[in-house]
Amino acid sequence: MQNDFSLPITKSGKSQIVFPPPWHYGVTYISAHVKFDKDTANQLLPDFLSTDGEGWIYIAEFISTSDYNWNFMYEDPELVQYMEGAIGLKVNFEGKNYLYFPFMWVDKDWALVRGWLDGYPKKIAKIVMTRLHPLLPMYNKPEKGLKLGGYVVRGGGVLLRLQVELQERADSVPVSKFGPFINIRRFATRGDDEEDLYEVVSRVRDVSNYGEIWKGDAKVELGGYVNDEVNILKLEEVYAGYHYTLYFRVTSTKLLKKILAKKIPS
Repeated sequence: MQNDFSLPITKSGKSQIVFPPPWHYGVTYISAHVKFDKDTANQLLPDFLSTDGEGWIYIAEFISTSDYNWNFMYEDPELVQYMEGAIGLKVNFEGKNYLYFPFMWVDKDWALVRGWLDGYPKKIAKIVMTRLHPLLPMYNKPEKGLKLGGYVVRGGGVLLRLQVELQERADSVPVSKFGPFINIRRFATRGDDEEDLYEVVSRVRDVSNYGEIWKGDAKVELGGYVNDEVNILKLEEVYAGYHYTLYFRVTSTKLLKKILAKKIPS
């Protein structure tokens, strides 16, 4: 048996860019619960999804590894740490609500490839956010009045800026009520008379544990760039901002449906 899960393929499997699941994630988020104009939000969806415009925006710091490469935690921390920014929508697919991300950015190649394997539309970008340190004055822990911020920049465009001012502890985050994840794995053909394939999938978190959750006010600025159509989205309301930590584990991805589509003539 080969020991590879992803390319490049070698007999040992040590060169593959993404190691097999289970994958473990420790994440620190700043985020905002928002409402987009429904018509603009639907412009970012395939025909088989629809949304009322309720959305979720975040910037986050990830520590993540597979069961097969825990040694990377000390051999090369660069291979288990990355930043991520995303814009999500509560969508409807065949009568059921899901969480879908039309935009997502990361700053590491292996995080991008792992996302594509599961149907996330990841691109490489520069992503930064406020970090806390237990010995710093003021910025040592979440507390009332603390201000946090971050941004996503790709190429020459600022795609997203997010700032949150914490006000109080919370018991949950609204995105947990959007529904399961729904992603799209896209397989385009190259033959003139063949059909393209969409695999509609749902990534399963078989463990999910929240740490402290803080709620407050949020300020969101959306940008855009030559091939990042964030500027299509029109914000109608920013409900609240959040700061929280989360551990989750992913072992499997569930196939919901295969959709074949004829190629559009050029």
